[in-house]
Amino acid sequence: MTGLFHTSADESPVTFDAAGLTCTKVSVGSMDNNAYLLDAGGPLVLIDAADDAARLLQLIGDRELAAVITTHRHHDHVQALAEVVNRTGAQAWAGRPDVEAIEHQTGVRSTPVWSGDRIIVDGIRLGVIGLVGHTPGSICLVLHPENSSDTVHIFTGDSLFPGGVGATKSPDQFTSLFNGVTAEIFDRFSDETIIHPGHGDSTTLGLQRPQLTEWRARGW
Repeated sequence: MTGLFHTSADESPVTFDAAGLTCTKVSVGSMDNNAYLLDAGGPLVLIDAADDAARLLQLIGDRELAAVITTHRHHDHVQALAEVVNRTGAQAWAGRPDVEAIEHQTGVRSTPVWSGDRIIVDGIRLGVIGLVGHTPGSICLVLHPENSSDTVHIFTGDSLFPGGVGATKSPDQFTSLFNGVTAEIFDRFSDETIIHPGHGDSTTLGLQRPQLTEWRARGW
C-alpha cells in the first residue's frame, strides 16, 4: 500500500498543489532520494539536489532556479548539488552546523540558516526548523499557506518519515531528534499537516501522531 504522492526512481515525477504553489516531487539515484521543485510562477526553489543532475536540470528546464536548499549533509542528498548550482547560478542554503561538511563534499558554500530563519523567493516562503540528531545541522522547511485555512506542508529531509524519526547513532542523538520533532513539529502543527520526507511517500501528522509513544519506547 502506497502513501501520499508516491513515486520512485523508475516512475515519472508527481506534481501536486502545496499551499497554493505547484510542487513537483521526483525520486533520484540508487537510494530513491526525493527532490522537490517548488513553483509559485516565478523563480523556482529546489529542495535537495540529491542525485541525477541531468534529470533535475531537465525538470527545471529553461526556468530560473533561485535557490537549492539542502536538508542535511549526508552524501546521498548532495551528489547533484555542485552541478545544479554551477549550471543554474542558484543560491545554495543549508543548516548552519552542516555547511562546512557540505562544502567539503561538494565545493559549494551554502548560506547558513537555522531555527527561526526564513528563506523567501518571490512567492515562496519557507520557515526553517533546525533539528539535531540525524546530523548536527538537519533542517525542515515549513511551507505556510497564505490562506490560514489551507494545509501546511513540511519538507523534513531525513528527520521524520512515516513510521519514525530518522536514523541516529546513539541514544543521545535519538533523544535529541525525537524531542525536537515532538516539540517543533507535532506540538506546533495540526493533524492535517502534510509531511514530505527525503525518501519514500508523504504522510500526515495525524497518521503519525498515535505512534509517538511507540517510537520513544523502542528508541528509533
